[in-house]
Parts: sequence; C-alpha cells; structure tokens
Amino acid sequence: EKTAVDVDEGRTMAMAMAALRRPACARRWCKVRAASCTRFSKEELITGRPDNNVTEHVVERLGAQLHLQENHPLSILRSAIEEWFAKEHEGKFRCFNDLPPLVTTKANFDDVLVPADHVSRSMNDTYYVDANTVLRCHTSAHQAEMLRKGETRFLVTGDVYRRDTVDSTHYPVFHQMEGVRVFEPEEWEVAGVDGTKLAEKELKSTLEGLARHLFGGVEMRW
Repeated sequence: EKTAVDVDEGRTMAMAMAALRRPACARRWCKVRAASCTRFSKEELITGRPDNNVTEHVVERLGAQLHLQENHPLSILRSAIEEWFAKEHEGKFRCFNDLPPLVTTKANFDDVLVPADHVSRSMNDTYYVDANTVLRCHTSAHQAEMLRKGETRFLVTGDVYRRDTVDSTHYPVFHQMEGVRVFEPEEWEVAGVDGTKLAEKELKSTLEGLARHLFGGVEMRW
C-alpha cells in the first residue's frame, strides 16, 4: 500500500484550520526522527557547470523546513496526519521529516521506475546540481532507501522541487507527504484474499479514515 498526499501550498490553510481543532499529539504516538535543518552552501549548489541549473531563488528556500515550524499550517497538517496514522496503527508507522533534499538521480528516477526518456528527467523540469545529483522532485525519492533499511511502514514529509513556471497554481518549491506499507504473504493468507485485494482494501480504508479525520463527515466516492 502506498498513499501519497501532495500538499499544494495555495490550498493548505483551510485543511490546516480543520486540523487545528484537534490536539496535535502525534509526537506521543509516532516514532519521529529529531529534526535537523540541513543547509548547503550556495557554492555547492550553483556551480555554473553545464550540468547545473539550480537558481538563487531556490537556494534561498532550502532548509526552511516549513513543515517542522511550530504553528505553520504545513506543520499543523503534518502533525494531524501523523496523529491519525499513529492512533490507527498503534505507533507502527515511523515518521521521517528531515531527510536531505539532495538525492541521486538513481533515487529520484531509477528507483521509482521513471523511464530513461521521461520528460521529468529533463533539465527543463528538474533542478540538477550535477549529472548525478538533483533536488528531489518527490518524497518517493526516499522509498527504496527506506525499504533497503528494513522499514516496512513509514511516512515521509519534505520539501520538493520542480522547475515550474510560477503562476496561481504552480511554484518551484512545494511539499509532499507519503506513506508506504509492505504487506507480507501471511497477512493476505490470513485475510483469505490475494495481496492486491488486501492492499486495495487497506488503501481505501486508510484514505477514507484520513479524510474523515481531517475534514469530518465529508462525502466520499471511488
């Protein structure tokens, strides 16, 4: 099961205000890594080489960690989501909120099966520090790393970067939050269904439960 929640900065406030009405007790339930504000020097990120296209505008926003700033709408929303996962899954989901935004092209593209000729690999779409290092385009860039470390239930939240033209719905820096759960064969055997059916059932249940937690009794349909 993989659940991804892309948080559009322009629509966050209303969602966060709903979360404000609930106690932010996620840290009591979720095994949260200590936050560290990772910063990089301008010289490291803007090299002037042909394979580098990072801008000063983006560098100025690195390390802001808005999703970890107390009382920021993004942080409020993140805490509300973590709170729900921790309560519903008895603290089994680990939370990673401070993973560094610089990742390898392998992690950003290859490990999540982005085709070699996909447009997202273009320097028009992605910020390259060099030919092998990018500013992550999505939090999915950490999935394979977490799985290799043995993590089977986890949430990842962070700032992500794409070379979008700034307009009313686009900005080159935004935030994502996603969750991953690995199902073992014995789980679907006990449930009496195949793994795909079990994952589908759990995914729907997760999304519906999370929607009710954030927005109350809203109408939902598939």
